[in-house]
Amino acid sequence: MPFGSPWGRRLARCLLSGLPGVGVVLLALAQLDAPLPAMEPLPPGKDVDLVTGRCIICHGLELVAQQRQDRQGWTEIVDRMITWGAPITPDERQMIIEYLIRYLGRSRTP
Repeated sequence: MPFGSPWGRRLARCLLSGLPGVGVVLLALAQLDAPLPAMEPLPPGKDVDLVTGRCIICHGLELVAQQRQDRQGWTEIVDRMITWGAPITPDERQMIIEYLIRYLGRSRTP
């Protein structure tokens, strides 16, 4: 917690003394060494590393994560990516499609 550090105590004093501008700056400084949360747009699951490795070559994972398709939709999209040059083997194709259906299928919500 930032209030346990020297910067945090200064922040608390500034906030309590009515200097919100200084308090905001000190709050930002107190958080500089805090680790950032991981931003993983794809749901964890079997073959997520494969999907990540093949899709991120051409576009961000957010583009994939926002989609909700049924089997036909995901199959068409993956086949289109292969046509456009995605380096996906036939075995990988099936694993990618199964991952997308399971974790990003039409019945799932974002």
